[in-house]
Amino acid sequence: MAFDFSDMVEEARISARALRDFSEHLFNPTLRLGITGLSRAGKTVFITALIHGLTRGGRFPVFEPLASGRIARARLEPQPDDAVPRFDYERHLHTLIDERAWPNSTVDISELRLVIDYQRPNGAERTLTLDIVDYPGEWLLDLPLLNKTYEQWSSESLALSRGGARSSLAAPWHAYVSGLNAKGPMDEQAALMSAKLFTDYLRACRDERFAMSLLPPGRFLMPG
Repeated sequence: MAFDFSDMVEEARISARALRDFSEHLFNPTLRLGITGLSRAGKTVFITALIHGLTRGGRFPVFEPLASGRIARARLEPQPDDAVPRFDYERHLHTLIDERAWPNSTVDISELRLVIDYQRPNGAERTLTLDIVDYPGEWLLDLPLLNKTYEQWSSESLALSRGGARSSLAAPWHAYVSGLNAKGPMDEQAALMSAKLFTDYLRACRDERFAMSLLPPGRFLMPG
């Protein structure tokens, strides 16, 4: 094989770029932090308070880097991923002190980038890029559905709804669907009503403290 100097130069360039990227990550790492929980669990309040405290020099007595003054500053930077909605920190901060004005929980994932300049215990100065992701906990409840067919999920859901205390909660839904002809022509309004009654049943189960893991799909339990 003939020696190609241009290929050698290109390989050296790629290697040098990979080494540079590795070094930058080593000294200025990027950490992706997921905050998850069910609706109204306090994710939005926690994230807003955390960002506000770090960017405004709040008091975190048990957080040694901040309490000891090793964190020089923290600042927001542009959204790292255009495909993910930005966590609306400013609006949440504005309404944080007025519970009546607090917006409904979001039903989608959102993200915010926070850059922290800090000093290591040995005195070395570093920068940490923290991508905070607000991830709906209801989405996690639906992960087991990936291993089931629609028929399996439907059969299990019906069986659960007919047993014990659930049967009374599911009565309106059962009464409605029992009058439908599964082999008849498609009726969009009937499908919408069935979905509404099924959702009402799931939410009634949630209010009665049934295990959330047995109330899929979790998306049906999220605020509309």
